[in-house]
Amino acid sequence: MSGALGRLDVASPAPGLSVLQPTRGYRFGVEVYALAHFALGLPARRAIDLGAGSGIVGLLLAHAGLDVEAVERDRAWTALARVNARLSRRELPVHHLAVRRGTVPSLKRADVVVTNPPWFFPAEGPVSPDRHKATARTMSIATVADFVDTGLQLAPRVCVVTRVEREPMLSRPGTHVARRARLGSKLILAEVRAGEGTRADEVLDLDAAYRRFSRERVV
Repeated sequence: MSGALGRLDVASPAPGLSVLQPTRGYRFGVEVYALAHFALGLPARRAIDLGAGSGIVGLLLAHAGLDVEAVERDRAWTALARVNARLSRRELPVHHLAVRRGTVPSLKRADVVVTNPPWFFPAEGPVSPDRHKATARTMSIATVADFVDTGLQLAPRVCVVTRVEREPMLSRPGTHVARRARLGSKLILAEVRAGEGTRADEVLDLDAAYRRFSRERVV
């Protein structure tokens, strides 16, 4: 099967979920389970997936029983996320909106925002000539701080997965990292909140993350 994102194949990230994703380029990995599990570390009923891509994190949270909406700026990824919600038979409205500094989507407030923004800046290496791959991997419009700032206007806490060198962008005047966990040597999970506060460092239990979504861990 193929579409605007190239050739697609079907995956099942959790029982009852069926999603299409590109056979090459951006594909979901361990970070989606880690982020969803981390976000569920505190009680929540409603979530917003900011920069949803193919919709995997939002679908995992919906699978866990949360009321979820998603936001994605790229039309091809938006369309794919909507298809994946239908294939998975989950209620997941996907809004085609861009995250930019100073703009906030007109959505009902949530208990938590989850976001897995692009990991690289254009100057850090060659940008894919495929604009959909570039959208998924490269911060060409918004930074991690923009995603967090926008998220904090939609929920009291924002759970983000990003590269370790981006951590200084998460603690800015008026915000603080309340929880943090490492995901391997290159990634961190952080829960950002408004105001001042202390940080709790946690050990991420990947096996528990996979068990939560009833999937065997892929080693």
